[in-house]
Amino acid sequence: MNPTKILTLISLSFLLIALTSASTPVFGQGADPGLRPPIKDGADKDADVKHTSPSSVLSGNPIKLNVSKDDLSSDLPSLDEPLSLKDAVKVGLKNNLDYLASEQEWSGSKYLARAALARFGPRASFSVFYADSSINQMLRPMDGIVNPAPMQPIVSGNSLHLLFAGYQPIFTGGNLMGGYRAARAIEKQSLATYQSDRIKAALKVKESYWKAAYDLAKLQVDEDYVKYRKWSVSLVKARYKAGKVPRADLLREEAELSKAQQLVNEGYREYNTSLLDLKVAMGVSIGSQLSLSDQLVFEKVQSTYENYLKEAKLARPEIMQADEKVKETRARFMQIRSKYSPQLGLFGVASNATGRTPGISGNVNGQWGGTVAVQGAITLFDSGERFNELRSARRQVRKAEIDRRSVHLNVAKEVSQGWIDVDIAERNVGLARTEVESAREDERLLSKRYEVGKAIELDYFQSGVKYFEARLRLLESIYQYRLAEAKLVWASGNV
Repeated sequence: MNPTKILTLISLSFLLIALTSASTPVFGQGADPGLRPPIKDGADKDADVKHTSPSSVLSGNPIKLNVSKDDLSSDLPSLDEPLSLKDAVKVGLKNNLDYLASEQEWSGSKYLARAALARFGPRASFSVFYADSSINQMLRPMDGIVNPAPMQPIVSGNSLHLLFAGYQPIFTGGNLMGGYRAARAIEKQSLATYQSDRIKAALKVKESYWKAAYDLAKLQVDEDYVKYRKWSVSLVKARYKAGKVPRADLLREEAELSKAQQLVNEGYREYNTSLLDLKVAMGVSIGSQLSLSDQLVFEKVQSTYENYLKEAKLARPEIMQADEKVKETRARFMQIRSKYSPQLGLFGVASNATGRTPGISGNVNGQWGGTVAVQGAITLFDSGERFNELRSARRQVRKAEIDRRSVHLNVAKEVSQGWIDVDIAERNVGLARTEVESAREDERLLSKRYEVGKAIELDYFQSGVKYFEARLRLLESIYQYRLAEAKLVWASGNV
């Protein structure tokens, strides 16, 4: 054989061997980084391959809300410490502004009930009366009301009277009693609203707290995903420099890294918004530097559906409010019915008169006099006004009774719906855990397949993405479970 041909064949053989060696992945050698699960469970001491901790996320938070002493919300309490869910609810029940406003409304209704009770007692008044008249006449303001104005004779000439008048109701046909019962029912309805706002405030704090905990946990996964994408970019970049992959693959991975970093930025926005909602729900200063001591973990509900239903029957404020609304309408019915009865009361007046009358010698200077009388009145005819008012009041009573049954039904529905949501959310948590384990195993198998040349980078990267997506779905399922649990507690009337 020609020596030149022999040398050519030998050269081609060496070149083929070199190309074959270059195309075979060698992990952990040279510029080509070793392929491994990018985020480990603390097995590797490298900072960039560990799960992101909450403290790491908080230290990287770009948003700091600081409020000076003259800014809005600076007069509210400030909290700069880690808070558990239990402590957050306590702070919310102490400082929530809607709840505090409801408390003042309830206090005001108590005084209105006392005012209605005071109408059973006597009344007294003092007035000054001056007249200059050309004829003798009698001022009669009595029009059938329970507390008439004092009657006063007017004589011709001029006169000055200092009047002391008093009135004590004797019989009103149920008018005063109906008014008092209605006021008491309104007071208890206001109390029910106050209690309803209390459990709503607790629910709002819980929802905001778990939303912030969910956003924080999601941020940890997003940060892990950024580490994963940085690792994938470094791997593809090394292979691109070695001429093993086209530039399009590198650009694709860099684009995925940019998307991952955008997810982190969006995660910080959602987390800070959740913290802001939590501050408002607790009624504390916007400048409070809060952090959460409770993490988003699954804790199974221990009570039963029957217990929640029994608690709702006893504790839900809406039930008491509906019961008191029935009492109020019955009291209003009593008030309107009293218009058919006579109004009877004890009336008295004492006066000191000074003046003169034309044609009569002498003046009256500081002469005292008084009158005591039993006064009564009854309406004889009103063209059907009382009759139709009474019929309307009777319909209002029936409507309140129907509304009460509707409230009972809706409360039972809310408890039942809360139990359904908790049950389904618990099942979803179990399914999401299975999905995470499956995605983790798929990632491990594709890693082995890639190492032996049975899979390409894109397949392996997609398995990693599915693993992170499964982790996010697990967090969301736990978050939905904690929300369902909080709403179930609210539906039962507890905090």
